Amino acid sequence: MLYDILKKITALALSAALISGLTACGDDDGFLSEDVKWVDSDLTDAISEDDEIRLQDDFAAAVNKEWKLENGFSDIMDEMYNKVLSNKKRIVTDGSIEGYEAELLRNYYELATDLKARDSDGMEPLRPYIDDIESARNMDELFDWMNDPKRNPLGIAPLFFRPENVFRSGKYDDKYAVYLTLPDLSMDGGYSSEHSHDLYYQLGIDPIEQFEQKKDTMDYFLRRLGYSGEDAQRIINACFSFERDMADADNPDLTKDEEEITYDREELLELAGDYPVDAYLSGIGFRDNDIFLLDPGYIKRLDDICGEDDLEKAKAFFIISYILKSYLYLDSEGIAQAEEFQKPRRLLEMDPESIGETEESKAEERIFDVYIGGTGMAGAMNHVYVEHFFDDSQIKELNDMTKDIIDGFRDIFDEEEWLSEEGKKKSKEKLDEISVHIAHQNFETADYNDMKLIKRSEGGNFLEAYYEASRFMNSHMAEVSMKKYDRNYWDPLDIELSTTLTNAMYNPTTNGIYIFAGVCEAPAYSPEMSYEEKLGGLFSIIGHEITHGFDNMGAQYNKYGENENWLPLEDQTEFNDLCDLVANYYSSLSPYESSGMYDGDRVNGEATADMGGIRVTLYLASKEEDFDYDAYFRAYARLWRANIPMETEQMYFSEDEHPLSFFRINVGLQQFDEFYDTYDIQKTDGMYLDPEKRISVW
Repeated sequence: MLYDILKKITALALSAALISGLTACGDDDGFLSEDVKWVDSDLTDAISEDDEIRLQDDFAAAVNKEWKLENGFSDIMDEMYNKVLSNKKRIVTDGSIEGYEAELLRNYYELATDLKARDSDGMEPLRPYIDDIESARNMDELFDWMNDPKRNPLGIAPLFFRPENVFRSGKYDDKYAVYLTLPDLSMDGGYSSEHSHDLYYQLGIDPIEQFEQKKDTMDYFLRRLGYSGEDAQRIINACFSFERDMADADNPDLTKDEEEITYDREELLELAGDYPVDAYLSGIGFRDNDIFLLDPGYIKRLDDICGEDDLEKAKAFFIISYILKSYLYLDSEGIAQAEEFQKPRRLLEMDPESIGETEESKAEERIFDVYIGGTGMAGAMNHVYVEHFFDDSQIKELNDMTKDIIDGFRDIFDEEEWLSEEGKKKSKEKLDEISVHIAHQNFETADYNDMKLIKRSEGGNFLEAYYEASRFMNSHMAEVSMKKYDRNYWDPLDIELSTTLTNAMYNPTTNGIYIFAGVCEAPAYSPEMSYEEKLGGLFSIIGHEITHGFDNMGAQYNKYGENENWLPLEDQTEFNDLCDLVANYYSSLSPYESSGMYDGDRVNGEATADMGGIRVTLYLASKEEDFDYDAYFRAYARLWRANIPMETEQMYFSEDEHPLSFFRINVGLQQFDEFYDTYDIQKTDGMYLDPEKRISVW
C-alpha cells in the first residue's frame, strides 16, 4: 500500500524551482569550508548554463551539469527502466522470438492491449464470478465456491494464502513454511493503525478521505454490474461489517518468535474446528504441506466469523474483493474512473504531462509492471528476457567480477585494524558463504506448458487470462513449498526478486546477493564500457550489495541467514561506534532550504553500503597499472545522477532508506584518499573532509 501511495505522489509531482542548501556548517565545527555550498543537484533547474562549478567543490553537480541541462525528469532507474522496457516490448511483439513462453506472453499481451475488445466486453467477464458468489444459498455452498480454484481463481478466503508467504521455516531449517493470514481488507485506510494514519498524513494524504474514495469506487462498479444504489450500499456496508469482524478477531501476539507460531497440519485443523481450511488448502494445491505459520486466536474465531448468520456479509466481502482485484483487467472506462476516485485530492490539479507522465507511459507501465510483472506471467518474462538479452560472456564477466570483489573484501577484512582476529575469521566465513545470483533464476522449476490461455478469436478475454495466471502462481508456489529448502534457490515467480527489475539487492535471510538483469544496463553497465567505468558503475553496486551483509542489519544475520549477532562482542562494540559515526554525519546534513536535518539512523545501512562498494572497487583499482581514476569517479557520479522535482526529493528525503543521490556521490567519494589525490582537493575546497572526520565503516 505504501509503495502505491509513494508511486502515485512521485508520478504526479510538480516541477520545482531552484532550491539550494548547505550540507553543513562552517569549517570550525562542520564538514565543509565556510564559503562553499553544495547545491541539491538532484533537483530540476538546480543548475544553469552560466553556473561554473568546480569538481573540487561539488563533484556531483560538476560531473552531471551537462546531462542535467539536456534532460528532463529522470534518474538512473528511469534510464535503465526504459531500456529494459524496450526489450520487454520486443519480446511481446516480435514473432521471431521462439518458444512456448514467448508465445504465451504475446497472447497475453494481445489480450491486454486489445482495448476495443475489453471496452466492448465492459464488466461482462466478471459477471459470472459475481453471479456464482451470489448463488450460494448457505455457508456450505459458499465454502464450496471458496475452495474451488476454477470458481475462485484468486483464492480469496477469510484465511488467506499469498504467494509471497512461502518461505524458510524458522523451526525446521531444511523446510518451507506456509504463512496463513488475513486477506487484503478493502478499506484498510478506514481502520488502519495510528502509525499508518500518521504515515498517510506525512505524505499529504488523508486516510479517511481514501476510505471514502474507495467506497465511491465500490459503488461505481456495483452499479455497473446492475445493482441498484440501495443494493450497492447494502453490499458495501455488509462487506465492511465482515472485514471488521476479521480485523477484530486478528490479534497476534507479536512477542512470539516464529517457532512459537508454527503448527503442523493436524494442529491447524484442530484449531480451525468446522472451518474448511483443509479443503481450501487442498483446492489451491497445498494438499501435503505440514508446516504453517498462523495466529491461533484468529483461526479459532473463524467458525464464529463464518457462521450461517454471516452468509450475506461473507458474500458481500467476496464480491467487493473480486471487484477491487479485477477492475484493472476490464475496460478502460472503469480503470479511468477508479483512478479518478482514488486520486489524492491535493494532487487533482496537477498535470501528469508536466513531469513526463503521459497516458501512453501509464498504459505501458500498467502492462509490464502490473499485468505481467505483478502476476504469474512474471516468470515467463524473466526467462525469455535473460535467454534473449544476456549472453554467456556477460554472465561470465559478472560472475568473475563478483568473485574478485569478494576476494577484495577478504583482503580488506584482513587489513581492518579494528577487527579482532576472531572477527576477521567470522567475517571471512560469512563472506565465503554468500550465495551469488546473477540474472539467471531457477527457470527449470516453472513449467509454463501447464498454463493455457484462450485467445480472443477462440472466445477468451483478458480477465480470464489474468485469472489463469493467478491459478498458475498458486499452483507453482504449492510445488515450491514442498521442496527441500535451499537458500541458493531463486524462484522465477518471486515477484519481489524478478530479474527484470532495475535493481540489485542483498537478502540477509539467505546471505545472498541478487544482481538482476534489469540493472545491467548503461549507465551502470554495458559490455563496451572500460574496466574503470564498470568498476565505478555496476561493480560498485555489487560491492554495495555485498557490504549489506556487513552493515548494521547484516551484522544481525549469520552466514546461513539465521538471526544471530555473529561478530565477537568487542568487535560489535567497535562496529556500532563506526555505524554511529555514519548516522551522526548524515544527521548533520540539510540538503535544501527548510528541509531540516537528515534522519541519519534511517540511511545508515545504505550509506555504509555505498562506501563499502566504493572502497572495494578502489581496492581492485589499486591492483591495476595506469588505472584511470578520473574515469572511475565520473562513472560513479553518473551512476547516481538525478533530475527530479522538489516533491519527489522531499519524499525521498523523508521516507527513503537511501541517501539522496547527490549525497551518495559527494559524501561517498569524500571519504577516500584516491579521490583527493585525483583532483588535488585542498582544505579550502568544498569536497574536502578532515581525515579524522571521515566515516567509512569498511
